[in-house]
Amino acid sequence: MALLPSPPDPSRIARLLNKPLIRIAVATLSFIILVYLVLTSRDGGVSVALSLLSYRETLEVYHFSTTSSFQPVSVNPASKTKEELCEAFPKHLINYVQPVLKMGHSEDRAKIEAHLDSVLACFGKDDLLIMSDLDDTIREHKIVDALADLPQSYYDLSKNRDFQNYMWQKEMRDNGTLHGEDPTVTKPIDGWVIDKYKFLPMVERAWMTKPDKPFYFFLEADTYVFWDNVFRFLQTFDPDVTVYMGSPSPGRHDERRGITTWFANGGPGFVLSRGAMKALLHRESGSNGQYIEPPIAEKWLSLLADECCGDSVMGWALWNVSVGLQGYWPMFNPHPLHGIPFSDPYWCQPVLTLHKTTPNDTVDLWRWEFGQRRLHRPLLYSDLWHFRHPGEPGVLENWDNGDWDSWRPPPTAEVDSFESCERFCRKEDQCVQWNWRGGNDKTCILMRSIRYGQAREPEMIPEKRGAKPEEILSDEKPRGNWVDYKSGWVEERIHKWREERRCKEAHWVGPSVTRIF
Repeated sequence: MALLPSPPDPSRIARLLNKPLIRIAVATLSFIILVYLVLTSRDGGVSVALSLLSYRETLEVYHFSTTSSFQPVSVNPASKTKEELCEAFPKHLINYVQPVLKMGHSEDRAKIEAHLDSVLACFGKDDLLIMSDLDDTIREHKIVDALADLPQSYYDLSKNRDFQNYMWQKEMRDNGTLHGEDPTVTKPIDGWVIDKYKFLPMVERAWMTKPDKPFYFFLEADTYVFWDNVFRFLQTFDPDVTVYMGSPSPGRHDERRGITTWFANGGPGFVLSRGAMKALLHRESGSNGQYIEPPIAEKWLSLLADECCGDSVMGWALWNVSVGLQGYWPMFNPHPLHGIPFSDPYWCQPVLTLHKTTPNDTVDLWRWEFGQRRLHRPLLYSDLWHFRHPGEPGVLENWDNGDWDSWRPPPTAEVDSFESCERFCRKEDQCVQWNWRGGNDKTCILMRSIRYGQAREPEMIPEKRGAKPEEILSDEKPRGNWVDYKSGWVEERIHKWREERRCKEAHWVGPSVTRIF
């Protein structure tokens, strides 16, 4: 097994970051900002400054110039059709970045339709690769069954019972019952179990179909991609160096080296360079030219059968050919649009992807993005604030703004209502929003970062969670164990925080696998 050396250094920018003078400059600037905030801030200055210092110590940032390839860079999307908006898309860069969408046949079709009307709208049928667990056609796009050509060893149910789900799905499609009127027929099929087997053959098929592309961008049906930022960023890398990047998650433990490995979470998307693809797919051959080792999908079958997720196996397979993960959180973001925790580690960073984006948000955000681009500055998280304005208005009924970067008041605080939850939040310097879970729950959640959240009706807890509101409330009187949601934001504190953090330039981040979420 090949041992992984020090993480590869794929870009000119990353090499710049390793220079001592640059590190000294960053440290000096951080200290100056800290002193300034302590001396000038009247409200909780010390806590704010210490928070910023912690941010600077863990989030290494750098600045470089980028230019948008969209022409025109910005247009008013209000009266434009999808086709008219796509006229601005830099089609020549499709030869530089190959998009590969991974989906499942049982996937909510609304997600796929939304993607074809937004994130993937500007890619023609010959530009986009869509990999699934059953061949199909959606609009003009041919869907490739990534599992169709797997070796016979996958079908040995004594060693791999998961694959029964794929076999059932194919049988039902062939006998005409897969899309019949009886929905219970497909109930035994677990699409999630099938999903993990698609990663490795998907990569192999992408290379066979579209070989030698500089970069391959793999995304899922709920991944939102900011293509302008992706094009800007990837053009700073050498595609013939082994680059594997995404949002880092802890993976398998390397017993030989005594360390935990890392993989790119598939939901926010991940990128493999041409160099990384070649390293992963390379097979040793003998003197007679015959391969002496199996393809990657066969090589890692035993691990796939025991592992929960295909993206973790992907990371382990790359690790074993000396390709380590370049973690680029928060640019690759595991949060959905409504769940972004706006805070120092996000605010001035460029955003490449979002995860778990709803179909409506996907289309709306894509159209909005066309009117926000700037020639020499990528779209930042601070720009995304203007899409939804979290914290305006300051209170929302039947609304859940989340439970992220949070804490609870101590029992001695006697917080027993939305109003007392708000009062406690306002007493805490770091609290910018609160969430009251009423009914029988009576829980106050305080948060240090700002999230938009989403509508959430009253619901039963815990045994009847998911019941309809009319089953819970009758003449405005609750029945049984129930919880309702009400959210609030400290508007003046949020306004001040935003005013103190105007982004004059983009804060690109260096690669890291310890900087997550």
